[in-house]
Amino acid sequence: MKFRTLLFTLILGGGLNLCAQIEGHVYLFENGQKTPAPLAEVYWEGSDIGTTTSNDGYYIINKIAGYNKLVVNFAGFQSQSKVIISRKGTTDFILIPSATELDGVTVTGEAEATRIALEAAGLHYEIGTKELRKAACCNLSESFETNASIDVSFSDGITGTKQIEMLGLAGKYALIQRENIPFARGLNARNGLSFVPGPFIESIQVTKGLSSVMNGYESITGQINVEYYKPENAPRLLLNAFGNTGGRNELNALIRSGWDDESHAHHTTMLHFSSIPFAQDRNNDGFADLTTGRQLNALHRAHYHIGDDWEGQFGLLFVDDIREGGQVDFINENGTNNWGFTNRERRYEVFGKNGYIFPEEELRSIGIIYGANYQERGSSFGLRDLNSQQANFYLNTIFHDFIGNLTHQFKTGLSLNADQISEDLSTLGIEDYRHERQEIVPGAYFEYTYLPDDDFSLVAGVRADYNSFFQKTYISPRLQFRYQVHRNTTLRLSGGRGQRSPNRLAENASALASSRNLVFVDDYNFPEIAWNTGFSWSQNLVIGEQLIRWNTDLFYTWFESKVVLDLDYDPRSAFIVNRSGSNSLSILSQLDYSPIENLDFRLAYKYLNSQENFLEGLAINYQVPLHRAFLNVAYEWREDWKIDATLNWFGEKRLPKTEESPAEFQQLDWSPDFSTLNLQINRTWKDFEFFVGADNVLDYRQENPIVNPNQAFGDYFDSNFIWGPIFGRNIYLGLYYRLP
Repeated sequence: MKFRTLLFTLILGGGLNLCAQIEGHVYLFENGQKTPAPLAEVYWEGSDIGTTTSNDGYYIINKIAGYNKLVVNFAGFQSQSKVIISRKGTTDFILIPSATELDGVTVTGEAEATRIALEAAGLHYEIGTKELRKAACCNLSESFETNASIDVSFSDGITGTKQIEMLGLAGKYALIQRENIPFARGLNARNGLSFVPGPFIESIQVTKGLSSVMNGYESITGQINVEYYKPENAPRLLLNAFGNTGGRNELNALIRSGWDDESHAHHTTMLHFSSIPFAQDRNNDGFADLTTGRQLNALHRAHYHIGDDWEGQFGLLFVDDIREGGQVDFINENGTNNWGFTNRERRYEVFGKNGYIFPEEELRSIGIIYGANYQERGSSFGLRDLNSQQANFYLNTIFHDFIGNLTHQFKTGLSLNADQISEDLSTLGIEDYRHERQEIVPGAYFEYTYLPDDDFSLVAGVRADYNSFFQKTYISPRLQFRYQVHRNTTLRLSGGRGQRSPNRLAENASALASSRNLVFVDDYNFPEIAWNTGFSWSQNLVIGEQLIRWNTDLFYTWFESKVVLDLDYDPRSAFIVNRSGSNSLSILSQLDYSPIENLDFRLAYKYLNSQENFLEGLAINYQVPLHRAFLNVAYEWREDWKIDATLNWFGEKRLPKTEESPAEFQQLDWSPDFSTLNLQINRTWKDFEFFVGADNVLDYRQENPIVNPNQAFGDYFDSNFIWGPIFGRNIYLGLYYRLP
């Protein structure tokens, strides 16, 4: 009875924001006149918590414990900061135009788009709405087109599944969260990024390397946290429409309203519909270049306050996604004996947070984060059927306080992650593989933060988690260190350990888009475990009145155990094996430069050496380019026109071996290098923003992505050799309407 009462209280309690709120207006003072500053960046110095102002310059931001300096940036005006002592109140800012002499290293224009949190111990990037609007950004998987830290690729040439990569490894090794609640994990690791509509994203925080132990044990290569528009500061109405020559059309609507002033509660409803109603086959191989289908996505969330010290939020999510692919005749229902792919997925979710600040203490707070979801997926790949289900419950408690003074801070708490998962693969009704797993993981963590001054920070944490399925306790130590050598030079070191429980079939479903037989070599008796260490150097170069931001980072990941998909050993089989020794080395160097006002350049080079320990030994991983270069140019003129261009160069990628295949089905060992160019123009008019653009302007295409497409039910049929674009040039247009 006591447990049920506690659980009921938590569910009614709503969410966690361990803070009160600061609100106010940001104004621009120029030519003797004061005007509101729309889309100014407001954030707590040293954190990745921030927001942007509305069209009338209004902002509201949560007061975060431990951070007291509020900073405001706006392009062409001097940055301004104020120390905030109270937990609630009104603070206005008046910004003046930038002086002709650069003072310090504050960047105004670019900081609104993407910035590195210079005072954070880890390497944190914050991507704002300005950066997200540079591309069509239909969903989260398409939100990184102008970001060099994250790569996006297709898993195969049929299912249309987009996957991200960090540090040369698949996105499943990054902890992907929606407002600090794990989201794209388990079965949702495959398609979860497409369940986050881009127009509803307010900002994205990207952490490279292991994240805080407070967030769990599953982070290995990094963390991606998505922040939606908050009910208290979202526009009253946001409408978005989109269409492209690939047949995709999309409608999004966000509606905000408050309950009443006394309860201090607000809520938003976010609705998404997208579809691709018809198939196209530009390379005439008989297979659709893009999957058809539709998605319905509905999210309702509420934020509320109970007095000055309690705050909460509560949300409900429903997703229904249908996709079809394969031969065009299968999609159009022309004849029989056509190879087809179908996928129907539904997700139901409830989530919330609840926080309390001790009124007589400077920093002390306690909070609870929880979520429960159920997801079911039914797929068919030719003659094979795959059915999967997952039920999950997540709970995390956080206690934040200090020891003696604010120089020594700590966070500690208990967590629980419970999964019930089943995977069932059959061919013509005959069962090929079945896996059921009940996994209950209680855990505890402690994280210490040392902040002696503005130039130094250290975060050391450890957590212990007992896994009921593997019947073992796993220890995860992590360390982050930052030292600002000079006001223009910042060094960081990080390292630690993470683990995750793989779903061997769901995460390697791309192998089913072929005629290969699946072979599970090992028993499933331990999780994937990896160590990650990293170094980064952030340098600001002041040249005259201009500033160049230069960041270089190096990360190395080594696996004690890893599930490897081996397509080399036999061209007619896909071996799924647990191995030790897989590793990845990632080096990225990036320059951001604004030579003149409103003109921004971003130039980056990345080296990736990702190796898998296959059955025949270590070898370069499939479809990961050893070298990649990136150039983004953005220009604004007349305050209401923007143009953005992104040039990507991808080096050679290793492909699965085919020397054992018949000569007519053998493929190249390495793909050629290639380049793509994306272009977009935005025009703002009153409360509307119109955009038109094209992906892959140069119309570069991989002409033959599918091996043996004419005999889809025969040997050697395979769609796992995709290394470049299939569809070619894709022109799009759309609009946003925003009512503040």
